[in-house]
Amino acid sequence: MATAAAAAQSSDDFLGLVSRLYASWSLDCLVEIGYAVSVDFVTRPQLYLSDDIPDRIVQLRTSYGTDSQFPNTVQRQAMIMPLFGRSDGLKPDASTGTAPFHIARKKFVDACVAFSERAVDSGVGMLEERVRSAVVPLRAHFQALAGKSIRLTGNQMKAISDAVISILVTPGVAKVFSVSAADPKWPFDSDDPNGAKLVEIAGSTLPLSQECKLGYTKFILLQRVAQEGARTLPLLLAVNLDNEKEVLGLISQAYTWGTSLRDFQQLP
Repeated sequence: MATAAAAAQSSDDFLGLVSRLYASWSLDCLVEIGYAVSVDFVTRPQLYLSDDIPDRIVQLRTSYGTDSQFPNTVQRQAMIMPLFGRSDGLKPDASTGTAPFHIARKKFVDACVAFSERAVDSGVGMLEERVRSAVVPLRAHFQALAGKSIRLTGNQMKAISDAVISILVTPGVAKVFSVSAADPKWPFDSDDPNGAKLVEIAGSTLPLSQECKLGYTKFILLQRVAQEGARTLPLLLAVNLDNEKEVLGLISQAYTWGTSLRDFQQLP
């Protein structure tokens, strides 16, 4: 009994790990913004006067790329590219078409879209079977990754993500960019528009790569991609393919993820 309970807990932990990793990787530009803010903290000290700014803004700036809790851009790419390929927050490039995750995800999402947007109800069974078939390789991709490496990667990504978010949602930092502070649960569990406002203004103020200069609407759409993907992946990994109700629930959620990704990628 105890062994079964431990196995179930381990499975739940893995589902949550994959979910959070996808969401944080999709919103990886927030890490770039957070690091830029940490540099701005000493470049323009006259603006950062509030005592509520967390001390780890200094740790982020001085330890970026030299501490396991603060992996830099190249280090994060090395850890996450084998899992998810290029971030969904960036424009697709040549690597997107060859990454195992992107290849399997496209087949799965396309199957769910075909099922959801069918014009007539003939051939429903075949469309549903197409979805079931598409689940298998995508699920296998993640099942093959379950182990210590992805767990430690998850710990590192969570550490830097938590540090960056704690900085970005601080009222004292928001004030520097003339916006109100976002909900502390932003960006993964809150759609507070103040967060998107901060991202937009920081992008026009700080020295960031062009891909991390996200306008208000574009960030809102990217945030939806991250959230819907984070909801879909645990369902995909846990779905009982013999249970039609579960399969239909997965199709509905995956359709939402696919359309949100399409909406984001269609923006210039």
